[in-house]
Amino acid sequence: MSAAPVPIFVISLARATARRAQVENEFAKIGFDYALFDGVDGQACEAELRKRTDEVAWRRNMGAPLSLGHLGCYASHVELWRQIGVGQDEIVLICEDDVTFTPDFPNALQTALELADRWDIVRFSRIRAKGPLKQVERGSFTLNAYWGPFTGNGCYLIKRSVAARLADSFYPITRAHDHELNRFFKHDIRLMGLEPFTAPPRDQGESFITGTAMADAKKFPKHKRLAYYWQKIANYGKRLHWLARQGLFSVLGS
Repeated sequence: MSAAPVPIFVISLARATARRAQVENEFAKIGFDYALFDGVDGQACEAELRKRTDEVAWRRNMGAPLSLGHLGCYASHVELWRQIGVGQDEIVLICEDDVTFTPDFPNALQTALELADRWDIVRFSRIRAKGPLKQVERGSFTLNAYWGPFTGNGCYLIKRSVAARLADSFYPITRAHDHELNRFFKHDIRLMGLEPFTAPPRDQGESFITGTAMADAKKFPKHKRLAYYWQKIANYGKRLHWLARQGLFSVLGS
């Protein structure tokens, strides 16, 4: 394998041997070197993570019980951001260990780097990506902002200055990490996606966040999720307001 145009870190628990083997196979497909970043184990670090978490806010914002897997995932990204923030690399690619790559991923990565003046974080992977707003087209790819829910942290580029700033502002934990990033209006960041997404997460097998076959992805009954629905609606308005203020509507260019 050869060096990628930017450093690549893959977040993975030390005990996730099968997932690390899958990651190795995926990177062999695209021929890029990468480094493993040992993630924070939510079970092993439960006491410490609970101290950094507002559990009442979590239940309100997620409409679900507190998940140790989500807490560990959250802390893993933030701690890696902290490391990037004091490093020398201006832009870094972060992947989770369920990432997969399409053959177009190297081209997508290069395209995103060429458009680096248009984003602070750009995702190549998504769970949800609602309400795309075209920013620029480059070849077969489109850089989008999103006025709807845009979640999933399977693979994304982040700038060093942004990583440093977010690492200092992301605690306490009040919701899942990708949901917090979707509050780009609060953190004043240009969160973008490059479509088509070329690094989709593996959609089967065991997850250290949601369990096997999503068994640990529990939610409260609907009548106990009213606060969750309210803040979800409110966030639509906040995203739209921030995007309009930044002039990110109808800015399509080449």
